[in-house]
Amino acid sequence: MSTVLDGVNVVTAEIIRNALTAAALEMNKTLVRTAYNPLLYEVQDFGLGIISSKGQLWAEAPGVLVFLGCLPDTVASGLAVLGPDGFAEGDVLIANDPYETGTHISDTSVYIPAFYEGKLIAFAIATAHWADIGGMTPGGWCPNSTDVYQEGLAFSHQKLISAGKPNNDLWRFIEYNVRYPDLVRGDLDAQIAACRQGVARIQALCKKYGASTVEQAMDFAVASTDAAIRRQIDQIPDGTYSAGAHLDHDGVLKESRPSVQVQVTVAGDRIRVAFEGTDPAARGPINVSAIGTRSAVRAALKGLLTPLDPTNQGHFMAIDFDLPPGLIVSAQRPSPCDSYGYVAVLLVELVIRALSTAVPERCPAGSYQLFGVYLFRVDPRDGTPFIFIDPIDGGHGGRPQADGPSLIFMADGDTPNTPSEVLEARYPVICERYEFLPETAGAGTYRGGMGLVR
Repeated sequence: MSTVLDGVNVVTAEIIRNALTAAALEMNKTLVRTAYNPLLYEVQDFGLGIISSKGQLWAEAPGVLVFLGCLPDTVASGLAVLGPDGFAEGDVLIANDPYETGTHISDTSVYIPAFYEGKLIAFAIATAHWADIGGMTPGGWCPNSTDVYQEGLAFSHQKLISAGKPNNDLWRFIEYNVRYPDLVRGDLDAQIAACRQGVARIQALCKKYGASTVEQAMDFAVASTDAAIRRQIDQIPDGTYSAGAHLDHDGVLKESRPSVQVQVTVAGDRIRVAFEGTDPAARGPINVSAIGTRSAVRAALKGLLTPLDPTNQGHFMAIDFDLPPGLIVSAQRPSPCDSYGYVAVLLVELVIRALSTAVPERCPAGSYQLFGVYLFRVDPRDGTPFIFIDPIDGGHGGRPQADGPSLIFMADGDTPNTPSEVLEARYPVICERYEFLPETAGAGTYRGGMGLVR
């Protein structure tokens, strides 16, 4: 049997695909080992990936789940701003505008173009939650902002380093507009180091196999993945499956009960997701941009269809969206979105709930919801400034063939809690208890995950 299909050696293509996944994992290790903030080196509140020169996801590393689909769209928005010829070897770019990156302004993306023999091949990208972004609340997650301008500094694909030359004015601007400049600068340097590691691995593959072979191999891998996803979708009964929920309020209008509605239509080997009945963008900061909504939906569907596959663009190509602008799930500037995570988590839950009637054997019960703690001191007159951010995990819903996992919440993916030892060593805080609460796991043949007390 021939190992060559469509001019691509299948064995070589598989080696290259896995090598790029390994490169993203190396980026992960680099960021963990060089970051300054425990939010990154312990909690791993970041997303890392390798993106093609056309803005397609080639590989990613474990991290925050809802960052997954945002990484390629972030680079694609940079390509739209600067054009494919707007990058040079030695560039380092920064972006965090929620309407170009998908989540909230605290999640700052750094990316570097990878050139080989003068040709742009791909990008390495690292998105990470900064210790501060200069908004109305330390560390971000404004609970009551009413426009995006209150939420912090917004970057739109500026060059921190241009062709190897640092933009010192921009670096200094950042330093003087965040509350914890040493933390921010340290984490920014770690993001750059992680991206440079990814670039080095891309270039090494090009040197070994040739740039055209790398590109052809990944085109083949993406197409093969798309075909595999379509086969999975084709096994789901055709039909429209719906789910919806109301939030408690939007952070500003406490009497409001914003509605999010999702319709998942399966037709043959494609899925179309619509949001008919969803409320317009909220006054408060619970809104999500269209990029973030697409990412949350894609993550949910990828988890149901092929949960164990290393992710590439092929996992998303059979998913279409009816997403008119101006909704809570497709907000437009200047709508606030710093507390986007509540709706992003809800979108993952709703897609799973909708499909639970079609493929119940794949769908878990509802999850522990988003929760986190911020402890901080800003004014040095009160003592040494610090900020401690910890998304507190809990128990996931029971699964069809197994108990629900503990120490997790939907949409945050591979983000553990900060160990008590690190918490007490780094901050003026004592952790008296940190333990499971078995009585919260619920009843049933397969129980839910356990909650915890901290």
